[in-house]
Amino acid sequence: MKLHRRGFTLIELLVSVALSILLVSVLAVLFFRTTSTVVAGEARMAVSEDGRHAVDQVAIDLENMRPSSGGGQRFHATDGPGDAALPDGSQAMDAMAMVTSAMVPDGAGGRTLSTVLVEYFLAPETDPELSVAGGATNAIRSGRPLRAMKRRLWKVPTDSMLAIVKGTLPLSVSAATLAGLCLIEESTLHQFVMSMNFELFENPDWRELHAAGSALTSALPIGDVAGDPVLPRKVRLSLRVIEGSGENCERLFQRECWIPAE
Repeated sequence: MKLHRRGFTLIELLVSVALSILLVSVLAVLFFRTTSTVVAGEARMAVSEDGRHAVDQVAIDLENMRPSSGGGQRFHATDGPGDAALPDGSQAMDAMAMVTSAMVPDGAGGRTLSTVLVEYFLAPETDPELSVAGGATNAIRSGRPLRAMKRRLWKVPTDSMLAIVKGTLPLSVSAATLAGLCLIEESTLHQFVMSMNFELFENPDWRELHAAGSALTSALPIGDVAGDPVLPRKVRLSLRVIEGSGENCERLFQRECWIPAE
């Protein structure tokens, strides 16, 4: 008996190749969609954790502030220039400083509670892989400038030295050193910030720092001389951040913080 061996025809080969390509394409789409979902989820978690940590730190420092009476306070808030803005069009590169109680390095590897002048401000984010002319960093998709939220702690030798802290924020390191302030620590609370805005509660309204007619604007900084107004009752922080330069996730955090009464 003679066996006849029969191979695949050209049409059968083309059909099998087409089905294989289709199957691989479906698997690739499923893989990329799953990966994108995981990346987006991780981005949301990262931006939530970092943004929440930043606003929590501001709230802690505000709640531990010194009272404005007695000359031991130096609450300082300024409206900074810049093209970053909140949805309502208000400027959003504000800065703030205050005398508060905070944990600082003790020189022995631990941390201790101390009275310090703390600053919050935005500085240009200078990622060398994303830098453009001038050393600044822009978001990849929108091209918007990115800034880092900084927190600096200064040791104040005596309360009398607080009166020297004047002018705009952030403080000049050289000027602050000449004034007797010692820089204890500088940290970055969030690396990719689109905007930061502080509003002060001036009964019965919330006031932008640059709002016309705001008594707080002309009176700041306060706490260094007799007759200064009392501290505002509340501060509202609005912080718009993204997960990274790729802008995988963007969120706006807001926190209203009560300032301790006298």
